[in-house]
Amino acid sequence: MCFSFILPHSGALRSRLSLSGGIGFCLTGLSLATPQAIAFDSDAATDTLTDVVVTSTKIDIPAQYSTQSVTVITEEQIKERNFSDTTAILRELGNVQFKQAGGPGQFNYPKARGLPSAYFLVVVDGVKINEGMSSGVGNFIGQINPKLIERIEILRGPEADLYGADSVAGVISITTKGALPGTHPELGAEYGSLNWKQGYGSLRGTQGDFGYSLNLAYIDSDGVHDDEFYRNFSPQLKVDYKQGNWLSVEGSLLYMDTNFNYAELRESYAQDSPETPWWAFQLPDPNQYNQNQQTIGSINIKNQLSDNLRQKALIGWSRKKNSNKDADDGLLGYVSAPTDDFTLDYTHYYSKGESVPVYDTGDGKPYFYENENFQFDYNLLWDSKLATGKNTVLFGYEYYDQSGKTWGKYGDLDADNHSNAFYINDVLALLNDAMVLRVGLRNNQDAQYGSHTTGKVGASYTFKDAGSTVFANYGTSFKAPSFSQLFDPTYGNPNVQPEEGRTIEAGLRQAFLAKRLNFELTYWHTQLDDIITFIGQVNPDGTYGGTYVNRDNGQSQGVELVGNYWIDQNWSLNGNYTYTDSWSEEDGVRYRTVQVAYNTANLGVNYQQDRYSLGANVYYNGPRLRWNGDKETDAYTTVSVFGRAKINQAFTVYGRIDNLFNEDIVEEIGYEQPGIYALVGLEWKL
Repeated sequence: MCFSFILPHSGALRSRLSLSGGIGFCLTGLSLATPQAIAFDSDAATDTLTDVVVTSTKIDIPAQYSTQSVTVITEEQIKERNFSDTTAILRELGNVQFKQAGGPGQFNYPKARGLPSAYFLVVVDGVKINEGMSSGVGNFIGQINPKLIERIEILRGPEADLYGADSVAGVISITTKGALPGTHPELGAEYGSLNWKQGYGSLRGTQGDFGYSLNLAYIDSDGVHDDEFYRNFSPQLKVDYKQGNWLSVEGSLLYMDTNFNYAELRESYAQDSPETPWWAFQLPDPNQYNQNQQTIGSINIKNQLSDNLRQKALIGWSRKKNSNKDADDGLLGYVSAPTDDFTLDYTHYYSKGESVPVYDTGDGKPYFYENENFQFDYNLLWDSKLATGKNTVLFGYEYYDQSGKTWGKYGDLDADNHSNAFYINDVLALLNDAMVLRVGLRNNQDAQYGSHTTGKVGASYTFKDAGSTVFANYGTSFKAPSFSQLFDPTYGNPNVQPEEGRTIEAGLRQAFLAKRLNFELTYWHTQLDDIITFIGQVNPDGTYGGTYVNRDNGQSQGVELVGNYWIDQNWSLNGNYTYTDSWSEEDGVRYRTVQVAYNTANLGVNYQQDRYSLGANVYYNGPRLRWNGDKETDAYTTVSVFGRAKINQAFTVYGRIDNLFNEDIVEEIGYEQPGIYALVGLEWKL
C-alpha cells in the first residue's frame, strides 16, 4: 500500500498544543484538545468526563460519550499515589486481578474480566506486545516502571474490530512519557522495605518545533525469601516534531532489562482430599533466576490533509528475550512432613512431623524464549458534518508479523506467522451530541488459520438535563492459537483454530450534585466457544503425551461499578466494585475459572492542597481457587496510605505504605507475600 503525507502550502505555523492535568481518579484525566478527536460540544466546563478524551479507540472520543466502559489514569494521578508497581495501579482501577508470586518484580499473572492475559491486548505507544509463543505478556505489567508512564487507558470489552486477535476482554493501552513545554529536569531516589532502592531521572522539554523526553530508572530490591532479588534497568526516550496541527512525527523507544531470583516452590499436585491433603512450601534457592531484555519501539506520524481529511501511520516493533536457569545447589533446607507417608522423591518416606531434607530440583540447564513483533498500521480518517450531527469514518490497514523461538532445556521451536487486515470504524454523533453510534468491521487474513471477520456495534444516549448517559454494545472477537499450541514438537496441533468470542455490554453513567458526584454501572456477558484445551494421555511406552484441541466452551459475566465524589475543592472519594463469574464447560460440566475472585473492591479518599497531598485506599479481594481448582484461598483486605509534601519549589518528599495492617495476603496458595511494605522518596524538579 502506498500513501503520502501532504504538507499544506500555508507558511503559518501554529503553536504547540498544551496538556492540562486533571485530578479526579478514574473518571477524570488529561484534557487532550487534539485535531484527531471528533468534535463534540462541551458547553459544561464542570463536566470532567467531557475533558477525558479516549485515544486508544483510534477515533478519539470524550469518555462521557463512549459507547463502552473505559478507564483512564494519568501521570499526575500515578505520581500523587506514589506507585512503585504498575500491578498496584491496575488493581485500584478495578476488574484487573493478579496472581503475584512474592515480592517486587517476581512472576505476575494478570486476568481481566475473568480471562487470562492471552485474552486481552497490552499496547505500548500503539505497539501490540502480546507474545506469539504464549499469546500473553509474561511478567511485563509487574515490571514496567510507573516512573515511565504518562497515561493508561483500559478499554473493557472486545476490540477486535480495531485491534484484531486476542482482545476478547479488552485492551490495556500504556503511553510512555512524552515532551512537556519548556525544560523540565527531574531527579529522585527511594528507599523502602525489602531493601528497595530506586533512582530515577528525566529531562523533558521542547525546543522550537521539536520535543523530547528522556527518562531513566533503576531498581534494586530484595525479595520475601533469602537469596531473592529483583533488578530493573529501564531507559525510555521519546522525541517528536510538530508543525501546527497538520504534521506530527513521534519516535519512541523503551528498553527494559530485568532480572529476578526466586525461591524453590514445592506443592502437592494431587486434588486436595482426606487421602491426599494439600501441602506447599517455599525455600530459598540461591541460583534460580529469570531474566528479560525487552525493547519496544515505534514511529507515529499524523498528517492533516485538509479540513476534513487526515491520516496517521504507526510503525512498531517489539522484541523480548527471556532466559531461565536453575542450578543444582544441593540441600536447600528442611521442612516438617505435613502428612504420614510423605515423600518428595518417591524413594524416601516420612511420618507426619518428621524433618524432611529438601534438595534442589535444578539441573543447571538453561532454557530461552524469544518473541518478536512487527506492526504497520495505517489509518485514513474522514470528518463530515451532517444535517443533524457529525460523523468520523476511519479506514484502516494493518500488517502484523510475529515470530518466536525457544531453545535449551525443553527443546527447540522456531515459528512465525503474519496477517493482513482491513478494517473500518464509524463514529456518528447526532442530536447535538446526545446520541453517539459506533460501528466497526474488520477482516483478518492470517497465513496460518485463514480469514477471520469480526465486528462491533455500540450506542450511547445522554439525557443532558438529567446528567445521565445510557450505553450498550455488542462485539465479536477471537483468540488466536499460540505458537506453542500450534507448533510445539511434542504437544502442538497445527489444526487448532481460533477461539470465538461474543460480548454484550450495557451500562449507565450518572452525574449528581452539579457533577461533583459521578458513577458508572456496567454489565457484561462474554461467551467463548472452541476453547483450546490440552488433552493429556499416557502413551503405550509409559511416557506422558497429548495434544491441543478445540473442545470447551466458556463464559464470563459480571457487573462493574465505578464512582467518585468531590466533597469540596480539597477532599475527594473514589471507589469501584466488580462482581465476576467466570467458568469453562467440558461435556456439560462447568468449572469455575481458577485464580479469579467473585468480588473485588476499592475505596479511596484523597486530600489535596497546593503544597501537599494525602490519601488512602482500601482494597478487597475475595476468595479464589488455586491453579488446579481444588482449594480456595482466604479473602484479604489491605489498606494503603500515601502522601507528598513540597519542601520548597524544587524538592518534594513523598511516601507510601502498602498493607498497613500486615494482612496475610494469599494470591496463590504456597507463595509467600510481603507483609507491611513502605517506601520513602525525595524528588528534585524544576
